[in-house]
Amino acid sequence: MRMVALLLMLLSISLVSLATYVPSPPVYVTVTKIYVISMNLSHSEPPWGYIESIKAGHPLTYSELTSEENATAPWIGASGLTLTLTIVNATPTPYPIALGSATLSNSTGGVRWIINVTYLTSTFNTRQSPLSLRARWFILITASINGLNLTVFAFKTGYEMLGDVLGNLSTIGGYLTEPSGYKYSLWHHYLYNGTLWYVVPLPGIVVFYTWFGNYVGKLMPLPTTINNQGTFPSYLRYFTVALRQYYNSTVINSSLASVNYALGNETDYGYYIFNIVRLAPLGPLAYYTPMIMLSNGTLANPICLPIYYELSVVFQFENPAYGSFTPYLLFNELSHASSLITINDSLLLGGFLISYDFYNSTTLTITPLNSVISEGVNYTSCLVPIYDPVNVNKPLVIGGDASSASPNKPSGVMIPKPLLNAWLFRLLRIIINL
Repeated sequence: MRMVALLLMLLSISLVSLATYVPSPPVYVTVTKIYVISMNLSHSEPPWGYIESIKAGHPLTYSELTSEENATAPWIGASGLTLTLTIVNATPTPYPIALGSATLSNSTGGVRWIINVTYLTSTFNTRQSPLSLRARWFILITASINGLNLTVFAFKTGYEMLGDVLGNLSTIGGYLTEPSGYKYSLWHHYLYNGTLWYVVPLPGIVVFYTWFGNYVGKLMPLPTTINNQGTFPSYLRYFTVALRQYYNSTVINSSLASVNYALGNETDYGYYIFNIVRLAPLGPLAYYTPMIMLSNGTLANPICLPIYYELSVVFQFENPAYGSFTPYLLFNELSHASSLITINDSLLLGGFLISYDFYNSTTLTITPLNSVISEGVNYTSCLVPIYDPVNVNKPLVIGGDASSASPNKPSGVMIPKPLLNAWLFRLLRIIINL
């Protein structure tokens, strides 16, 4: 009996001691960090600093770029677009990160994305905050055009914390860090109408002009019937240039332009640049990279897609008696998209338009970054993954649906609550160790 009483006493003491070591239920706290990313977007004209740097060595190119940039608003091609900003981890992290926000750019290319980073912490939570996770990050901006998400900016950073990336994106004058440590400036000064504008250029939006005119031996002669239409440049209003982008034989984007009188007057219709009289600058025309962001979390290389361009120049004959016009096709050129290019293993470009050289009657490649393209490397893979490499069979779901975007629509990532079984297992280990 004494032994039984002793055992009962020891058991009661153990139960009291066990109760003493049972932890209280975890207290969850929701943490939300809001990042407001405001940018003045532009097409990919070279920044003013680059143009100034080639003044002595390349005076002809300098004169042409200065004139074109001064006569072309930086927001052409970047205004009135539904744009989605996406940030995902490009290298493994303890748990996948997917941030996104969609917005509509205003009439001068201004955007305002709101990124909510929301996660749960508790008294027992040992999970690292997403803002302090260190990895390489994909920064992508896609434009929703006729149901396709065309990638107009794609960048893979070096290893840095997510909070630092978001902080630089949210800062006017901010930058992104390349793997080499080089700080890629997001913001650049562009010259327009005699004023420097501070903007973020999108390499996937290209704006260009086609110089067209009548100079025997230098450029394609215009038909005699056109020259008899009137005094130069009064008949220039009858010229138009059209650019169409095709995907699966369907037009996904088209733009039409006439003679740009601002650029024509600034250059005396090409004479100050080319030393050739009677040239007409047709444009500006904008086109978008055909590097498509697929819904399964990958980028598609343009060479793997059924995409091509059509560039045409048309002259409209006027019938003064009836006020009608008869089109006369002067030039038409079809070209296919080129491959994907990576620069410094960070900036991804693709789908450069093939335009026409009237002097040599050949095609030439127009690239968003001009001579910088020589530093790039061809990316031969058809699909570039942007999801977490650890979960290659489970692409991330990107927040911010571009098809139903509204201005300032926020979205973000919610870190899931640990399963209750995990806490029961932790409690069981505590009891076993007593």
